[in-house]
Amino acid sequence: MEFRGYTLYPFQEDAIRALDAGKSVIVSAPTGAGKTVIAEWAIEGAIARGAQAIYTAPIKALSNQKFRDFRATHGDKIGLMTGDVTINGDAPILIMTTEIFRNTLFEDRGRFESVETVIMDEVHYIGDDDRGSVWEESIMFAPPSVRFVGLSATISNLEEFRAWIEKVREHPVELVRTDERPVPLRHWVWIPELGACKFTEVKDKLPEALAVRKRRRKKPIEILDVLEKDRKLPTLVFCFSRKECESRARKNRKRDLLSDDERRRVHAMLDDLGAKYGVLKQDGFAALRALADRGVLYHHAGMLPIHKEIVERLFTTGLIRLLFTTETFALGVNMPARTVVFASLRKFDGVSFDYLKTLNYYQMAGRAGRQGLDDAGDVYAVVDCETDDPKRVKGVVFNKIEPIVSRFNLSYGATLNLFGRMGEGIYDAAERSLAAWQRGSAREEKAVVRKRLEVLEDRGYIRDGALTDKGRFAASLNCYEIAVTELTWAGCFEDLSPTDLVIMLMSLLYEPKRAFAGERPPPMALAALANRAKKRLFDFVKAERSAGLPETLRPPDFGLTAVVRGWMQGSTLDDVLRASPVQDGDLIRNFRLVLQVLRQLEKATGGHAALHECVRKAYTSLDRDEVDAEAQMKVN
Repeated sequence: MEFRGYTLYPFQEDAIRALDAGKSVIVSAPTGAGKTVIAEWAIEGAIARGAQAIYTAPIKALSNQKFRDFRATHGDKIGLMTGDVTINGDAPILIMTTEIFRNTLFEDRGRFESVETVIMDEVHYIGDDDRGSVWEESIMFAPPSVRFVGLSATISNLEEFRAWIEKVREHPVELVRTDERPVPLRHWVWIPELGACKFTEVKDKLPEALAVRKRRRKKPIEILDVLEKDRKLPTLVFCFSRKECESRARKNRKRDLLSDDERRRVHAMLDDLGAKYGVLKQDGFAALRALADRGVLYHHAGMLPIHKEIVERLFTTGLIRLLFTTETFALGVNMPARTVVFASLRKFDGVSFDYLKTLNYYQMAGRAGRQGLDDAGDVYAVVDCETDDPKRVKGVVFNKIEPIVSRFNLSYGATLNLFGRMGEGIYDAAERSLAAWQRGSAREEKAVVRKRLEVLEDRGYIRDGALTDKGRFAASLNCYEIAVTELTWAGCFEDLSPTDLVIMLMSLLYEPKRAFAGERPPPMALAALANRAKKRLFDFVKAERSAGLPETLRPPDFGLTAVVRGWMQGSTLDDVLRASPVQDGDLIRNFRLVLQVLRQLEKATGGHAALHECVRKAYTSLDRDEVDAEAQMKVN
């Protein structure tokens, strides 16, 4: 078979035949093997039949990239829906985050009546601690006519996952697997005292390296020097700390990795993108330009979204030879390199440092090797002869890839939506979950749902077996629904200025890093209001404690008050960042979260003229310049 001039691989043919037979399909293949081709076939088939297709992804950055990729092929048939942006929302092909897909299922189920196909990129995220439940709910509650195309990395229990989807969707689901990559990988350990060795040699090599280190007769061998000399660039270096990404990039400015002509091309591209995005005069843009001048850059979630976009565009040209990045760069983004380096195989998990899961290792390693350019992709893991455990190091590559484990955990908003639609049938929904399938019992899921309903009834969201006005208000929101509803019902948003409304909303969602831990007090003018809000949230927490549920609400934190006030009064981003306790990208992310809440409040407060107008003005003042995600997405 051929598609768009390319001869298909056998696994692609198998998946396409299953789709053409009306089945759902799960495709398990290594990173870079060509799973997206199957999604494109499914999309074109749906459009040809006059139906709608949806492509969901786990993070906004991946949704944004897919929007640009598909727009190049399908033009105005493509639309985008994320928490930040809606562009061409009625298009026959919609790109959206999985969370927005789930939310829309609950809010406006009829919207998906014409949808034939839903592609779920990185579907193994159903096992993610924080977001997995969203994927599970999406599969469970999508209209019966929908066929799913799940694109997955290799995991060990896909047959179990396939069987559950077949049960819950009540139609055949085909599992298509391949372990082959168009460009094979070679896996190496890099020991600074000795150089490269195979993973099977680690046990013998680390004691030898330790002896060399103790004698101190040999300077450590810098892996990037060797890769540059051996022409194994461009290289992705995965670091598990934002600060480390930046510091390593700066340390490597001494390298001159571009020719004069390549440097001119970098300058031209930076000038063009900087002008289009309006960031030429930003402090951060100047710093990126200085690094890009040497063929070196960094990429992480703490950067401004615009700066990340610029880095990604530069990297796809091949003009960036060294990119220091965190693991999010490996998520479905089609940006391969000649070589991948792990600065360490251990990362901080929020409590302690532990070794990478095998699944995560292969997801990142899969970025090595460019189809049509490289015979193989080389992957190097840097280890330390004193602190690394040879057995654990070897296990990262040779252990069985971890299975999907359900994280089913209905939020309060999902519980209210389902109860409003299904009543007591919500318990049947819990019995259909992957969690119940894996345990062989739904008891643990009847208990959590029942306790949540008890809390919601206690706090006035449910009465006499139906949603109250308060319950319907909360159900219309899809993030921070309880905190926002509690404060709305307590009158905390009454008679506020647009600026103070944004300050109050920011206090609900801002979570300071540990370095800044400790609740920051509100400004004097909002002190009484903040105390009322704190008490209201604590009353809900007490109800959760009484029901034996974990606490889901935190007291308000006003640590970004000065930043919010400056931005709302028209200050530039560079100005407000000087007073900000968070990194550039984190600040923009928080601002955009507030915008998301304001969008929902604008819909929900239509019957309250004064508050509705305040919400509208707050949104307009907040959504400008670097915070305006839609303007960023419209840049070609």
